[in-house]
Amino acid sequence: MAVPNPLPGPDEHGEDLLGGGLTAPQKAQLAALEEDLDGSAAAKLAAQLVPVAQDGGQFGRLAKPHVKRATRVHDWARIWGPAVAGTAVAGTAVAVLPLPGPLSLYVLAVAAFGWWHCAGRPGVTESIQMFGYALADTGSWIRRHVEALAHRRARYETRRTTNDPKPSKKEK
Repeated sequence: MAVPNPLPGPDEHGEDLLGGGLTAPQKAQLAALEEDLDGSAAAKLAAQLVPVAQDGGQFGRLAKPHVKRATRVHDWARIWGPAVAGTAVAGTAVAVLPLPGPLSLYVLAVAAFGWWHCAGRPGVTESIQMFGYALADTGSWIRRHVEALAHRRARYETRRTTNDPKPSKKEK
């Protein structure tokens, strides 16, 4: 049995969302008001109105990158959190409890099932692709950090080997 909609739609009670359903007297009233508005101080003020995108001011501009990072962390935790928690529980159970070999493998398989489930239950091909993408992302992260360490080491060596006791403004 279908339940009737208690809230009528816009077509059912005369509401016109597109603004094209005005009657002739309503259009005449708007035209008269428009004529009164032309050239008035109110029209000049209305022409000066500019939409403002709220960015939160100085605080908003300072907090925006951190909020974006926190949102990414929140999304990651929402998606992968159950798998991480399941792995922690399984690892603790295997390490602490005196489980026989097959049972500890079963507990670790349940943790692996959690990772598979959080990944969206991919097939073999998607799993291999995801593993490859994860390796590529990890490799680029490692390369980026090794390069940053190399630049830091080069700056340190440059400062150490130069005879100038005062560091330049660029090095500060």
